[in-house]
Amino acid sequence: RHFRAPLPSARRAMTAVAVAAAVVSAPDRIGTRRRGSRGGATRHARASLSDPTRHDPGFAADDDARWDAAWTSVRDASTRVAFIDGDARRDLRARLTRTNLREALAAIPGEVHLRAEVRTGASEALGDVRAMDLHGGLFGHVDAGARDDGVRRGIETLERDIADVVRSFGKTCGEDSAVVQVSLLRKTLCSKYHVDWVPLRAMVTYFGDGTEVLSAAASDAITRARALGPFAEDLAKSLAATAVASDATASSFSGECDVVLMKGERWPGNAGRAIVHRSPDVDGDAGEWRLGLR
Repeated sequence: RHFRAPLPSARRAMTAVAVAAAVVSAPDRIGTRRRGSRGGATRHARASLSDPTRHDPGFAADDDARWDAAWTSVRDASTRVAFIDGDARRDLRARLTRTNLREALAAIPGEVHLRAEVRTGASEALGDVRAMDLHGGLFGHVDAGARDDGVRRGIETLERDIADVVRSFGKTCGEDSAVVQVSLLRKTLCSKYHVDWVPLRAMVTYFGDGTEVLSAAASDAITRARALGPFAEDLAKSLAATAVASDATASSFSGECDVVLMKGERWPGNAGRAIVHRSPDVDGDAGEWRLGLR
Protein backbone atom coordinates (compact mmCIF):
# COMPACT_ATOMS: atom_id res chain seq x y z
CA ARG A 1 0.00 0.00 0.00
CA HIS A 2 1.31 3.42 -0.93
CA PHE A 3 0.64 6.51 1.15
CA ARG A 4 0.47 9.95 -0.43
CA ALA A 5 0.58 12.97 1.85
CA PRO A 6 -2.34 15.36 1.15
CA LEU A 7 -1.60 18.77 -0.29
CA PRO A 8 -2.17 21.75 2.02
CA SER A 9 -5.51 23.34 1.15
CA ALA A 10 -4.04 26.52 -0.37
CA ARG A 11 -1.56 24.61 -2.49
CA ARG A 12 -4.27 22.14 -3.50
CA ALA A 13 -6.46 24.97 -4.80
CA MET A 14 -3.58 26.58 -6.70
CA THR A 15 -2.60 23.26 -8.27
CA ALA A 16 -6.20 22.59 -9.26
CA VAL A 17 -6.43 25.91 -11.08
CA ALA A 18 -3.08 25.36 -12.79
CA VAL A 19 -4.07 21.90 -14.00
CA ALA A 20 -7.53 22.96 -15.13
CA ALA A 21 -6.14 25.99 -16.97
CA ALA A 22 -4.36 23.62 -19.33
CA VAL A 23 -7.76 22.77 -20.79
CA VAL A 24 -8.13 26.26 -22.23
CA SER A 25 -4.62 26.42 -23.65
CA ALA A 26 -4.42 22.86 -24.95
CA PRO A 27 -1.64 22.84 -27.59
CA ASP A 28 -2.50 19.66 -29.49
CA ARG A 29 -6.17 19.94 -30.34
CA ILE A 30 -7.60 17.47 -32.76
CA GLY A 31 -9.54 20.10 -34.67
CA THR A 32 -13.02 20.17 -36.08
CA ARG A 33 -14.99 17.09 -36.98
CA ARG A 34 -13.17 16.54 -40.27
CA ARG A 35 -9.68 17.49 -39.16
CA GLY A 36 -7.14 15.74 -36.96
CA SER A 37 -3.69 16.51 -35.61
CA ARG A 38 -0.94 14.94 -33.58
CA GLY A 39 0.81 16.22 -30.53
CA GLY A 40 3.73 14.69 -28.68
CA ALA A 41 3.38 10.96 -28.15
CA THR A 42 -0.38 10.98 -28.46
CA ARG A 43 -2.11 10.18 -31.70
CA HIS A 44 -5.69 10.66 -32.85
CA ALA A 45 -6.00 8.45 -35.91
CA ARG A 46 -8.51 9.19 -38.63
CA ALA A 47 -8.79 6.50 -41.26
CA SER A 48 -10.53 6.99 -44.57
CA LEU A 49 -11.87 3.87 -46.25
CA SER A 50 -11.82 4.53 -49.94
CA ASP A 51 -14.07 1.90 -51.51
CA PRO A 52 -17.79 2.66 -51.06
CA THR A 53 -19.12 -0.75 -52.11
CA ARG A 54 -19.75 -2.83 -48.99
CA HIS A 55 -23.17 -4.30 -49.74
CA ASP A 56 -22.75 -7.87 -48.49
CA PRO A 57 -20.81 -9.68 -45.74
CA GLY A 58 -18.12 -10.92 -48.14
CA PHE A 59 -15.92 -7.93 -48.90
CA ALA A 60 -13.20 -7.79 -51.53
CA ALA A 61 -9.74 -8.44 -50.11
CA ASP A 62 -8.45 -4.91 -50.63
CA ASP A 63 -11.50 -3.36 -48.94
CA ASP A 64 -11.09 -5.74 -46.02
CA ALA A 65 -7.40 -4.83 -45.73
CA ARG A 66 -8.19 -1.10 -45.51
CA TRP A 67 -10.89 -1.71 -42.91
CA ASP A 68 -8.51 -3.89 -40.87
CA ALA A 69 -5.76 -1.26 -41.12
CA ALA A 70 -8.03 1.31 -39.50
CA TRP A 71 -8.71 -0.99 -36.56
CA THR A 72 -5.06 -2.04 -36.33
CA SER A 73 -4.11 1.58 -35.65
CA VAL A 74 -5.72 1.18 -32.22
CA ARG A 75 -3.01 -1.31 -31.25
CA ASP A 76 -0.41 1.44 -31.59
CA ALA A 77 0.39 2.59 -28.06
CA SER A 78 0.37 6.23 -29.16
CA THR A 79 -3.18 6.03 -30.55
CA ARG A 80 -5.82 6.79 -27.95
CA VAL A 81 -8.84 7.38 -30.20
CA ALA A 82 -9.46 6.60 -33.87
CA PHE A 83 -12.15 7.91 -36.22
CA ILE A 84 -13.13 5.88 -39.26
CA ASP A 85 -14.80 7.95 -41.96
CA GLY A 86 -14.25 8.37 -45.67
CA ASP A 87 -15.98 7.11 -48.80
CA ALA A 88 -17.21 3.83 -47.34
CA ARG A 89 -18.95 5.55 -44.44
CA ARG A 90 -20.36 8.26 -46.72
CA ASP A 91 -21.72 5.53 -48.96
CA LEU A 92 -23.38 3.92 -45.94
CA ARG A 93 -25.03 7.25 -45.09
CA ALA A 94 -26.22 7.57 -48.68
CA ARG A 95 -27.68 4.05 -48.71
CA LEU A 96 -29.52 4.66 -45.45
CA THR A 97 -30.84 7.96 -46.80
CA ARG A 98 -32.28 6.16 -49.82
CA THR A 99 -34.46 4.11 -47.49
CA ASN A 100 -37.36 5.42 -45.38
CA LEU A 101 -35.67 4.37 -42.14
CA ARG A 102 -34.93 7.87 -40.84
CA GLU A 103 -38.53 9.00 -41.24
CA ALA A 104 -39.89 5.79 -39.71
CA LEU A 105 -37.60 6.01 -36.67
CA ALA A 106 -38.57 9.65 -36.11
CA ALA A 107 -42.20 8.52 -35.75
CA ILE A 108 -41.47 6.02 -32.97
CA PRO A 109 -42.61 7.39 -29.59
CA GLY A 110 -40.22 7.13 -26.66
CA GLU A 111 -36.88 5.35 -26.52
CA VAL A 112 -35.81 1.83 -27.48
CA HIS A 113 -32.75 -0.03 -26.17
CA LEU A 114 -31.78 -3.40 -27.65
CA ARG A 115 -28.89 -5.29 -26.07
CA ALA A 116 -27.33 -8.67 -26.79
CA GLU A 117 -24.08 -10.59 -26.66
CA VAL A 118 -22.87 -11.16 -30.22
CA ARG A 119 -20.19 -13.61 -31.27
CA THR A 120 -17.34 -12.03 -33.21
CA GLY A 121 -16.56 -14.92 -35.56
CA ALA A 122 -16.76 -14.22 -39.29
CA SER A 123 -19.54 -16.79 -39.78
CA GLU A 124 -21.45 -15.94 -36.59
CA ALA A 125 -21.60 -12.18 -36.15
CA LEU A 126 -24.22 -11.40 -38.80
CA GLY A 127 -26.47 -14.25 -37.64
CA ASP A 128 -26.31 -13.08 -34.03
CA VAL A 129 -27.04 -9.47 -35.03
CA ARG A 130 -30.05 -10.63 -37.04
CA ALA A 131 -31.20 -12.62 -34.02
CA MET A 132 -31.41 -9.30 -32.12
CA ASP A 133 -34.42 -8.57 -34.36
CA LEU A 134 -33.81 -4.86 -34.81
CA HIS A 135 -36.95 -4.51 -36.91
CA GLY A 136 -39.20 -6.12 -34.33
CA GLY A 137 -37.51 -4.37 -31.43
CA LEU A 138 -37.81 -0.93 -32.98
CA PHE A 139 -41.16 -1.22 -34.75
CA GLY A 140 -42.91 -4.03 -32.87
CA HIS A 141 -45.39 -1.68 -31.18
CA VAL A 142 -45.96 0.86 -33.93
CA ASP A 143 -47.55 0.69 -37.36
CA ALA A 144 -45.88 3.62 -39.08
CA GLY A 145 -43.25 2.32 -41.46
CA ALA A 146 -43.10 -1.13 -39.88
CA ARG A 147 -44.05 -2.95 -43.08
CA ASP A 148 -42.35 -0.58 -45.50
CA ASP A 149 -39.87 -2.33 -47.83
CA GLY A 150 -37.52 0.66 -47.64
CA VAL A 151 -37.46 0.42 -43.85
CA ARG A 152 -36.61 -3.27 -44.04
CA ARG A 153 -33.76 -2.52 -46.46
CA GLY A 154 -32.48 0.07 -44.04
CA ILE A 155 -32.57 -2.41 -41.16
CA GLU A 156 -30.71 -4.98 -43.26
CA THR A 157 -28.05 -2.36 -44.04
CA LEU A 158 -27.67 -1.61 -40.33
CA GLU A 159 -27.39 -5.31 -39.50
CA ARG A 160 -24.55 -5.84 -41.96
CA ASP A 161 -22.66 -2.80 -40.73
CA ILE A 162 -23.07 -3.74 -37.06
CA ALA A 163 -21.73 -7.21 -37.89
CA ASP A 164 -18.72 -5.57 -39.57
CA VAL A 165 -17.99 -3.56 -36.43
CA VAL A 166 -18.41 -6.57 -34.15
CA ARG A 167 -16.10 -8.78 -36.23
CA SER A 168 -13.39 -6.13 -36.28
CA PHE A 169 -13.85 -5.45 -32.57
CA GLY A 170 -13.29 -9.13 -31.81
CA LYS A 171 -10.20 -9.30 -33.99
CA THR A 172 -8.71 -6.17 -32.42
CA CYS A 173 -9.42 -7.17 -28.81
CA GLY A 174 -9.01 -10.92 -29.20
CA GLU A 175 -12.52 -11.50 -27.85
CA ASP A 176 -14.92 -14.26 -28.89
CA SER A 177 -17.98 -12.09 -28.22
CA ALA A 178 -19.00 -8.50 -27.60
CA VAL A 179 -21.93 -6.87 -25.83
CA VAL A 180 -23.82 -4.85 -28.43
CA GLN A 181 -26.37 -2.17 -27.67
CA VAL A 182 -28.49 -0.38 -30.27
CA SER A 183 -30.37 2.59 -28.84
CA LEU A 184 -32.97 5.01 -30.14
CA LEU A 185 -32.44 8.00 -27.85
CA ARG A 186 -34.67 11.01 -27.26
CA LYS A 187 -32.62 12.52 -24.45
CA THR A 188 -28.94 13.10 -23.79
CA LEU A 189 -27.24 9.85 -22.84
CA CYS A 190 -24.05 11.07 -21.06
CA SER A 191 -24.11 14.84 -20.70
CA LYS A 192 -20.98 15.05 -18.53
CA TYR A 193 -17.39 14.68 -19.72
CA HIS A 194 -16.11 11.25 -18.78
CA VAL A 195 -13.80 8.39 -19.71
CA ASP A 196 -14.77 4.77 -20.29
CA TRP A 197 -13.60 2.14 -17.81
CA VAL A 198 -13.41 -0.60 -20.43
CA PRO A 199 -10.57 -1.83 -22.67
CA LEU A 200 -12.07 -0.52 -25.92
CA ARG A 201 -15.31 1.22 -26.87
CA ALA A 202 -16.62 1.21 -30.44
CA MET A 203 -19.42 3.68 -31.22
CA VAL A 204 -21.40 4.55 -34.33
CA THR A 205 -24.13 7.19 -34.53
CA TYR A 206 -26.22 6.19 -37.54
CA PHE A 207 -28.69 9.06 -37.25
CA GLY A 208 -28.26 12.29 -35.31
CA ASP A 209 -25.37 14.21 -33.82
CA GLY A 210 -22.20 12.29 -33.00
CA THR A 211 -19.99 11.97 -29.94
CA GLU A 212 -17.89 14.93 -28.80
CA VAL A 213 -14.23 14.04 -28.14
CA LEU A 214 -11.86 16.38 -26.33
CA SER A 215 -8.24 16.90 -27.34
CA ALA A 216 -5.51 14.83 -25.74
CA ALA A 217 -4.23 17.85 -23.81
CA ALA A 218 -7.68 18.67 -22.41
CA SER A 219 -8.24 15.01 -21.51
CA ASP A 220 -4.89 14.84 -19.72
CA ALA A 221 -5.66 18.04 -17.78
CA ILE A 222 -8.95 16.58 -16.56
CA THR A 223 -7.24 13.30 -15.64
CA ARG A 224 -4.60 15.13 -13.61
CA ALA A 225 -7.29 17.21 -11.92
CA ARG A 226 -9.18 14.04 -10.98
CA ALA A 227 -6.26 13.01 -8.78
CA LEU A 228 -6.66 16.25 -6.79
CA GLY A 229 -10.28 15.61 -5.93
CA PRO A 230 -13.83 16.24 -7.19
CA PHE A 231 -13.57 20.04 -7.01
CA ALA A 232 -10.49 20.14 -9.24
CA GLU A 233 -12.00 17.66 -11.68
CA ASP A 234 -15.27 19.60 -11.93
CA LEU A 235 -13.33 22.83 -12.47
CA ALA A 236 -11.30 21.26 -15.27
CA LYS A 237 -14.45 19.97 -16.95
CA SER A 238 -16.12 23.37 -16.62
CA LEU A 239 -13.15 25.06 -18.26
CA ALA A 240 -13.20 22.46 -21.01
CA ALA A 241 -16.88 23.18 -21.69
CA THR A 242 -16.14 26.91 -21.80
CA ALA A 243 -13.30 26.36 -24.25
CA VAL A 244 -15.50 24.20 -26.50
CA ALA A 245 -18.27 26.81 -26.49
CA SER A 246 -15.91 29.54 -27.66
CA ASP A 247 -13.49 27.61 -29.86
CA ALA A 248 -14.68 25.10 -32.47
CA THR A 249 -11.22 23.51 -32.59
CA ALA A 250 -11.22 22.54 -28.90
CA SER A 251 -13.02 19.26 -29.58
CA SER A 252 -13.95 16.92 -32.40
CA PHE A 253 -17.37 15.53 -33.29
CA SER A 254 -18.03 12.28 -35.12
CA GLY A 255 -20.39 12.42 -38.07
CA GLU A 256 -23.31 10.19 -38.96
CA CYS A 257 -22.08 6.62 -39.59
CA ASP A 258 -18.47 7.41 -38.58
CA VAL A 259 -16.92 4.74 -36.37
CA VAL A 260 -15.26 6.02 -33.19
CA LEU A 261 -12.80 3.71 -31.43
CA MET A 262 -11.75 4.78 -27.94
CA LYS A 263 -9.24 2.98 -25.81
CA GLY A 264 -10.52 3.03 -22.24
CA GLU A 265 -8.76 3.00 -18.90
CA ARG A 266 -8.58 -0.81 -18.94
CA TRP A 267 -6.77 -1.15 -22.27
CA PRO A 268 -3.30 -2.55 -21.39
CA GLY A 269 -0.91 0.37 -20.89
CA ASN A 270 -3.63 3.02 -21.25
CA ALA A 271 -4.40 3.69 -17.58
CA GLY A 272 -4.67 7.43 -17.04
CA ARG A 273 -4.69 8.06 -20.81
CA ALA A 274 -8.31 7.43 -21.81
CA ILE A 275 -9.77 10.24 -23.90
CA VAL A 276 -12.50 12.36 -22.29
CA HIS A 277 -15.74 12.59 -24.25
CA ARG A 278 -19.49 13.11 -23.89
CA SER A 279 -22.73 12.57 -25.75
CA PRO A 280 -24.27 15.43 -27.76
CA ASP A 281 -27.26 17.28 -26.38
CA VAL A 282 -30.56 15.78 -27.51
CA ASP A 283 -33.74 17.80 -26.99
CA GLY A 284 -36.53 15.28 -27.25
CA ASP A 285 -39.16 17.96 -26.67
CA ALA A 286 -37.98 19.63 -29.89
CA GLY A 287 -38.18 16.35 -31.80
CA GLU A 288 -34.46 15.56 -31.70
CA TRP A 289 -33.31 11.95 -31.53
CA ARG A 290 -30.33 9.68 -32.22
CA LEU A 291 -29.84 6.06 -33.27
CA GLY A 292 -26.53 4.71 -32.06
CA LEU A 293 -24.46 1.58 -31.65
CA ARG A 294 -22.07 0.94 -28.78
